[in-house]
Amino acid sequence: MKKMMKRLLKRTLLLLTAFLLFAGMTGCSGDAAVGEETGTHPVDSVLEEDTTAETEPVIPLLPTAVPTAEQIENHEKILLWPEDNIPYLIEDDEKGLMPTIRAYLCEGADAAVVIFPGGGYFQLSDESEGVAVAEAYNAEGFSAFVVNYRYEPYDGRATLADGTRAIQYVRYFADTFGIAPDKIAVCGFSAGGHLAVMTAQHPAENIVGDEAGAVRSAPDACILAYPVTTLGDGTYETMPRIFLADNRDNADEIAKYSYPYNLAAMPSTFVFYSDLDTTVDFEKNSIALYKAMTDAGLDAEIKAYTDAPHGVGLGTQYDAFSGWLGDSVTFLRAHGY
Repeated sequence: MKKMMKRLLKRTLLLLTAFLLFAGMTGCSGDAAVGEETGTHPVDSVLEEDTTAETEPVIPLLPTAVPTAEQIENHEKILLWPEDNIPYLIEDDEKGLMPTIRAYLCEGADAAVVIFPGGGYFQLSDESEGVAVAEAYNAEGFSAFVVNYRYEPYDGRATLADGTRAIQYVRYFADTFGIAPDKIAVCGFSAGGHLAVMTAQHPAENIVGDEAGAVRSAPDACILAYPVTTLGDGTYETMPRIFLADNRDNADEIAKYSYPYNLAAMPSTFVFYSDLDTTVDFEKNSIALYKAMTDAGLDAEIKAYTDAPHGVGLGTQYDAFSGWLGDSVTFLRAHGY
């Protein structure tokens, strides 16, 4: 009888906990989206616990601030993280870097491209490899988002967190942006190409414990523009230090942040470069990634153009190279975008 009473008491306490959680969460936005991604509702997880075992308290996810119509329409920079909880923040950062995203929506588009500009992880080519590219994808019938991720003096933890968070943010607010959550490609230029690959290979952790951080962070396709794909032999000189620090000769650490790592996680990928590029070794980056993917039976396509240097963005002044945008659109359309 005592054992039965104890079990009933524990069950009652669990039901009371579930009721209190439900009552406290009914005012939060985005509950349906979180349940959709995780497959369970926090209340369900309480009720489904084995009542004979010790249970952990369930901590509800924090709501994520909804972007305003004005922010979206005016392409304003929207903070990717809660203002009072930006992970890896450097308080005395003289550059004042803030992780943000800007929306460039295309009416009627159900697919989106999240753009990571390049800059060697010490600067950001925000206009030529960001805004201009977003507007060009709009003209092709895609919504687009420009990400300002953090770079030096930040280390790779902040850079990667900003990259995966940007994809989560777009996916979490897919209904708000009018897009499908499973049609989100990333387009990365140079160092931004490296970040794009990293977002595919390194699933995000929910660092701040909010609803957006609970959704899938991997892109559904990759567009890689004259990318850096390795931090080892053939990398760009400024990039390894923020991810590897004093481990620049550590093969395991290099592999972790380079194309051989977790290759099976790579989605369908379109990679391109110009054979006049003398800044990034395309043999050891673009071509090496493409070969590794195709050797592994993964879906990849590569294009080599003949008339542009490194870092030209759309490259509209170059007859051959400027064709990359149309080729990337053909690639995405062929994959259901």
